[in-house]
Amino acid sequence: MTKDELVIYYNEPDEKVYVKVPPGIETQYQLSNLSGKILQEGIHEKALHDFDLAGLPEGIYFVIVNQDDVIRSKKIIKNS
Repeated sequence: MTKDELVIYYNEPDEKVYVKVPPGIETQYQLSNLSGKILQEGIHEKALHDFDLAGLPEGIYFVIVNQDDVIRSKKIIKNS
């Protein structure tokens, strides 16, 4: 997985973080808070995954994606 093959973006209006990766490869997804607590996680081979931030307080979150032992992360800032 190269940097160009991974897209992580936060869509504020629907309060979701979308993760796009190359399909067909088992990928682990995690959403954690600033203290490192895992809030949501999933494992599958789909090209698109989303995390729903609705109901979570304002703050800083991290999306961690692990595909073929390549780990990428992105900081997400949730505001009101």
